[in-house]
Amino acid sequence: MRILIVAGLVLSCSLCFAEDSPRNTAVIKSLAVEQAARRITFEGAAAAKEPTTLMCLPGKIVFSETFDLGTVSDRWAFKGDFILRDGNLRRTDLYPTENRRVRIQDASFYNTIIQFDFKFSDRTTDIRLVTGSGGHYNSVTQIRQNYFQVNTPSDRDAGFVPSHLGECASLSQKDIWQTMTVEYWNDEVVAHTSADTFVYGSHPIVNRTREYLAFQFDLPGASIDNVFIWQAIGQKENWESVRNQLTATQERRPLVPRSREERIKYNLINVKSDLTRFDKTYQELVALHESLTSSLHTTYPSAFQTHKQLSKQIAYVKKKTRETDKTFKEMEIAVNRARKAEDEYVVSLYPDLQALRSDGIPQHRFLSEQAQCRKQLENNSDTQLGAFVAETKRLQKAIEHSYPEAFKSIDEAIEKRKAVRQSLNDDPTFQALNKQVVEAGKAVKEYEQRALAHLHVE
Repeated sequence: MRILIVAGLVLSCSLCFAEDSPRNTAVIKSLAVEQAARRITFEGAAAAKEPTTLMCLPGKIVFSETFDLGTVSDRWAFKGDFILRDGNLRRTDLYPTENRRVRIQDASFYNTIIQFDFKFSDRTTDIRLVTGSGGHYNSVTQIRQNYFQVNTPSDRDAGFVPSHLGECASLSQKDIWQTMTVEYWNDEVVAHTSADTFVYGSHPIVNRTREYLAFQFDLPGASIDNVFIWQAIGQKENWESVRNQLTATQERRPLVPRSREERIKYNLINVKSDLTRFDKTYQELVALHESLTSSLHTTYPSAFQTHKQLSKQIAYVKKKTRETDKTFKEMEIAVNRARKAEDEYVVSLYPDLQALRSDGIPQHRFLSEQAQCRKQLENNSDTQLGAFVAETKRLQKAIEHSYPEAFKSIDEAIEKRKAVRQSLNDDPTFQALNKQVVEAGKAVKEYEQRALAHLHVE
C-alpha cells in the first residue's frame, strides 16, 4: 500500500538489509512484535474504494491486496524475482534479462473488475496483466510507456489465433503511479486509465472463467500496488449507448505511433484472426496446410519433434532412472542436500530470515528475502558461500557424468533433430511431401497478404 505508511511496520522492515542495509542485521524479531505489526496494518489499512467503471456494475470485493508486510496475502506466488518494498511489490534485478511473472494462486474470476496501480521504474518497458483458463490464456492487457493495448492469445483447440482488440496512446512517466482498471463481462472487455484513455473489444475467448491471473514484467524496476478485484453483477443501464460511443471514439482517434513495419505486423495479426474466424476459403487453405503438415510429421516424427516433446523425453528418462536406479537417487539426494546447505548458510548470516519461516507468514516473503540476501553475498564474493556452491557443482557434475542420458540438454536434442532433418534431403518421398507442405503454406500466406493489402497502412 503506497498511500498509508504504518509506523509499526518499521520494526518489521529489518529485512530490507539485503537491498538497503549492511550485512550485520537487527536482532531476530519476536513473534509478539510481528503480530503487533500485523494488527496495526490490518486496522489501519485503507479500504478499497468502489471502482470507477465504464461497463460493469461492481458487486462484492473478492480479492484485496495493498502489499503491507503484515497483511500481504499468501496467495501470491513469487520468489527472488519480486520483493515487498515501500508498501508495494517490486520487480527485482534477479534474472535481469528475462520476463518474470507473479501470479495469484487459486484464481477463479468470471465477470469481474480488476484494478491495480502500476509504476514504471528503472529498466522495465512492458507490464502485462495476463489471464487464462483451462491451460490457455484468454486475455492480455499490455502496458507500455507510451500506450496500452488489449490482446487475445491463441487457442487452436477452439479455433482462435492471436488478435489485438484495440490500442490507446497513453503516456506513463517513470516513477509516477497510475491506475489501470480492466472490466470483463461475458465476451467484452474494457481496459482504461481514465474515461478518455481506454481500449474496448470483444472476443469469444474472453468469455471464460479466469482461473489464472498474473502480472508480467519484461525487465527489472517496475512496481504494482493496490490490487483489487470485484465481482461484476451486471452491465450499466446505458451500456449499449456507452459501448457505441467508445467504439466510435476508438475507431476515429489517432493510431498509436509505430513504424511502418510494426504497423503492418500489428494489422496482420488481426487480419489472420478475422480470416480464421470468418473466412471459409481461408479456413480451407489452413486446414489443407495443417493436414499435409501433420502427414509429414507423422511419417517422419524424429525430424519434427517439438521443443515440448523433446523436453518431455528428457524428463521421462530422468524419472525412470530415478525410479529404477538406487545410486542415481542417492546422488540426486546428495545434490539436493548440498543446495539446502547453501540456503541454510545464507539464513545463518541473516537471522531475521528465520523469523519469516514462522507459521502465519506467507512463504513468498522468506523465499524473496532469502534470494536478495544470497544475491548480496554473491556480489560480495563471499568465500564460504562460494565453497558451498563449488561442492554443489561437484556433486551435480558427478551425477551428470554418470548418467548423461538423464541430463541431456535440450540444445543437444535439437541438434540431433536438425541432423535427422538434414539427412532427409536425399529422400524423394520426404521431398515430395515437404514440397506439398511448402506450397500449401505459400497459398495461406498469399491469401493473408491479399487481405492485408485492403487495409491502409500509415
